[in-house]
Amino acid sequence: MNSSVLAILAVAGFFAILTLLAVAVFYVLSSVSHMKALKALGYDKPWLAWVPGGNLYAVADAALNGDESIMFFGSFVVPAAVFRFWWAIALVLMFVPIIGNLCCFALFIICLGTCYTRLYARLEYKSEQDTMVIGFLSGLFPIIAVCKFLVGNYQCVNYSAE
Repeated sequence: MNSSVLAILAVAGFFAILTLLAVAVFYVLSSVSHMKALKALGYDKPWLAWVPGGNLYAVADAALNGDESIMFFGSFVVPAAVFRFWWAIALVLMFVPIIGNLCCFALFIICLGTCYTRLYARLEYKSEQDTMVIGFLSGLFPIIAVCKFLVGNYQCVNYSAE
């Protein structure tokens, strides 16, 4: 190999390592922040924040707060059992070309945004209407939730499981 190919491989390797490091740092910060929020909500399994997929289940379960169903947009009711596993539905949709990916993206924003809206409302003692914009922005950009949960000074809120 000539020196220019080696230089390109070295730069590519550097960026690959840098990317893996950034992903690892975000994963740790996300897990710590979600665990903090779940503990503040009194959720009984905050350790799920460290489990891929489990973190989304825990956030959805905590957002339900013992409710049997959840209502989207004031008219569409989803049973709690389905809502807890919305992330698995999104995972399946990812394998459907084009339209599945768009549906997956929309499902992530709607469901994760609804979760964050409800969690923020409970943690900040506000109505869901007051936290809806930041909740759905957090569904689109989860780094917002990570920052809010990390810097938030939340008192323990009772969690009522089913």
